[in-house]
Amino acid sequence: MISGMSAASFAEQLVAAERMSKDALFKNNLDNSKAQIDAYKILERTLNKMTSNLENLNGDAFEGKTSEISDDSATITVDSDAPAGVYDLYVKQLAQAHQITKSFTSEDEILPTTGVVSIDVGGNSIDIDMAELNASGNATVSDLRDAINKHPDNPGVTASLVRTGGQVELMLTSDETGKDSTVTMEMNGTDWGTQERIKAQDAEFTLNGIDITSSSNYLDNVIDGVNIELKKAHNVGESATITIGNDTEGTEKAVNDFVDSFNELMTQLNQLTRSMGSSVLDDINGDKDKDDDDEDDDDDENSSVGEDQIGILKGDSSLRMLQNSVRNAIFDEAPNGMRLSDIGIEMGRDGKLSVDDEKLSQAISSDSEAIKEMFTADGGYIDRIDSIIDPFTKNNGYIDLKQKNLDSQVEQIEDNMSRHDNHMSQRYQILLTQFTAMENTINKLNTASGLF
Repeated sequence: MISGMSAASFAEQLVAAERMSKDALFKNNLDNSKAQIDAYKILERTLNKMTSNLENLNGDAFEGKTSEISDDSATITVDSDAPAGVYDLYVKQLAQAHQITKSFTSEDEILPTTGVVSIDVGGNSIDIDMAELNASGNATVSDLRDAINKHPDNPGVTASLVRTGGQVELMLTSDETGKDSTVTMEMNGTDWGTQERIKAQDAEFTLNGIDITSSSNYLDNVIDGVNIELKKAHNVGESATITIGNDTEGTEKAVNDFVDSFNELMTQLNQLTRSMGSSVLDDINGDKDKDDDDEDDDDDENSSVGEDQIGILKGDSSLRMLQNSVRNAIFDEAPNGMRLSDIGIEMGRDGKLSVDDEKLSQAISSDSEAIKEMFTADGGYIDRIDSIIDPFTKNNGYIDLKQKNLDSQVEQIEDNMSRHDNHMSQRYQILLTQFTAMENTINKLNTASGLF
């Protein structure tokens, strides 16, 4: 061609120039819609995190108990309904599982071919007929051990062999502790020459001077919500002190988690609904620095706002309303007349909360029930914020609908882009055909003019 370009190159450049503006428009719309989808996902994770922290506050956060014991005579576990208090524990003796032995010359000693061995544990018994067990005349004490352990009606005893060098002992040990689980072994109704090794006995102890016996060393709910496992008997004159108190550290952590999630929500709403500015950038950088220092990986997905998402939802007035509603909900007093400021939580000019740890700790220690009521009572802070957040996070709620609409937009944009690509491909073929014909015509004219 006169331009020096081929028909294909000329057609490509004209199509590229023709499609440039629409390509840029499609890309901008697609990127914007995808950024909004990501922004709503980030917001949804943060709202769910705050809801989770509210559930924690509404659950065991104010009910947690701690337990301590002054020595190693027992281990203590407590439930949330355990009453706070101090208890004196004296362990007189531990519960023991009964144990007896029967001596044999060796583990290869042949058993009798007649007679019935009866084993009884606390009134439950089995019979082993030697005529059946030793029908071959070759059964040994090892076979008797296995017959006891594998018996389908085993009354709760474990048989084992103890080798003493010169002989072997068939040891029978009750599976349960306590004097009601005594083991006996008889041959044809009379004692078969057994020897008691460990006496069957119940645990005996006193709790605040109250005498208690138990067949087990594990005492379930001996005090409401308190489980004790006895480990060692005391010497005369000794005792242990059990202290059960409220878990103030757990409550403090739950309150601080609530404050952190509130501040994270406020920061994200600021970032997502406002144009880029120095204060917003400071929030981003501050959050990134915090994330770099924080080793807590509880969140499986990243929930921080990137620079390309700043202000991406600034046209969403519902999110501004969400932000204002949550702030107002915690700014107002609780149903019992208390405010967050009464327990050391203040709202700054930036709309975020800060915690005076010392004041919070003192408030929890002095009246944890009042603080519990602030958060968990009907109409308390948890109810209020839950009712505000729920329409946004529930199934087919506000965020779900927004994401579905944006997914539809993305699909529509991608369809338009595909149609645009097809149209531009057709346009290229038309131009290529025209320029190729023009190029052939010019070449013919040039050839003809060369004849003159």
